[in-house]
Amino acid sequence: MGNNGRIRAVYMQQFAKDDLLSRLASHPVLDVAPVRNAAELRDVLPGAELLIANNRFYDEEVGRVVMAHGQDLRWIQFWTAGVERGIRFGMPRGIPVCAAPGVKGPTVAEHAMTLLLASFRRFRDIEQARARRDWIRDRLHETARTLEGATLVIVGFGAIGQEIARKAKAFDMHVITVTRAGRAGATVDRAVTREQLHEVLPDAGAVVLCLPVEPDTIRMFGDPEFARMNPDALFINVGRGDLVDEDALICALAAKRIGGAALDVTTVEPLPADSPLWTFDNVLISPHSAGCGKDGSERFTAIFSENIRRYRAGEPLIGLVDWEKIADGA
Repeated sequence: MGNNGRIRAVYMQQFAKDDLLSRLASHPVLDVAPVRNAAELRDVLPGAELLIANNRFYDEEVGRVVMAHGQDLRWIQFWTAGVERGIRFGMPRGIPVCAAPGVKGPTVAEHAMTLLLASFRRFRDIEQARARRDWIRDRLHETARTLEGATLVIVGFGAIGQEIARKAKAFDMHVITVTRAGRAGATVDRAVTREQLHEVLPDAGAVVLCLPVEPDTIRMFGDPEFARMNPDALFINVGRGDLVDEDALICALAAKRIGGAALDVTTVEPLPADSPLWTFDNVLISPHSAGCGKDGSERFTAIFSENIRRYRAGEPLIGLVDWEKIADGA
C-alpha cells in the first residue's frame, strides 16, 4: 500500500460501458486505472500493487506484459470464477491469486436450466416451425419431454453446480452429483465420486458439466463417457470447452449415440464457422454467454470489498487459488 494507505490498482476492463468500473472507482481506498488491451496495461502496470484481472481477456500478450512489468504486484484478483488462462499464460510467482467464487453461480445456473428446458421442450423445433408458419402440436406429443422425474447428472458441485441442483429440484428432477470426494448436499438425491461416473451415466436424462479446467479434468468427457450415456440423453456444457474431447462429441452426435447437446462453451472460441457442431439439428449453441448479466458485478463487489479488508488486515483472502501447484501439474 502507498504511504497514504491507498492501493494502486489496474483493472482489465471488459466493456466501454462498465458497471463494475464505476463500483471500483468509488471504493474509498482504491486508485483504479482501467485498461482495455495489453499495450495500455504495459504503460500503467509498473508501480501497481493490485491487478484486477479478467480470465477471458488474459491472453498470451497480457501474460507477457504481466511477467515483464508486474514486479510491483502484491495481489492478483480475478473478477471471474476461472483463472485458467492466467495459469496458462503466466503470472508472477509468490503472490496471492484469487478467483471470485460463486460470482456467476446463479446466472450460469439459470442459463444451464434454460438450455435444458429449451432442449427437452423442443423450442428449436417450435421456433423453426414458427418461421414456417407451421402448427406442429401433434408432432410435439412424440418428441417433447418433461423435467419432472428425469435424472440430471451434475458433474462438478461448486457454486454453479449447487445452484443448478437447487433449481432442478424445483422441477422435481432426480439429481445426482459427481465430484472428487462424492460430496452431497440438501438438494442431491445421490452423490458419487468421479470414479463412479460411468455407473450413473446410463441413468441420466441429461448430463451437465460445470467444473473448472484442471490437469485431471482436461478432456474428461470423451468416447468412453458418451458410450455410457443413453441414446436419448442430453449433454450440456456450461463449464469449459477443454473439459470435452470435441471430436468424440461430434462422433457421438453423428452416430446418434446421444440425444443431443447444449453448449455454452467450446474448445475453440468463437466456434469456427466450419465446425460440424453448427450443423446438427439437435444441438443448441450459445456464445459463452451463460455468465452475461449485471448481477455478477454486485456479487463481485461484495467479495472484493471483503478481500480488500482482509488484505489490509493481513488475513486469508477469499477465493485464494493454489495456482502454482496446478501449473506444476501437482
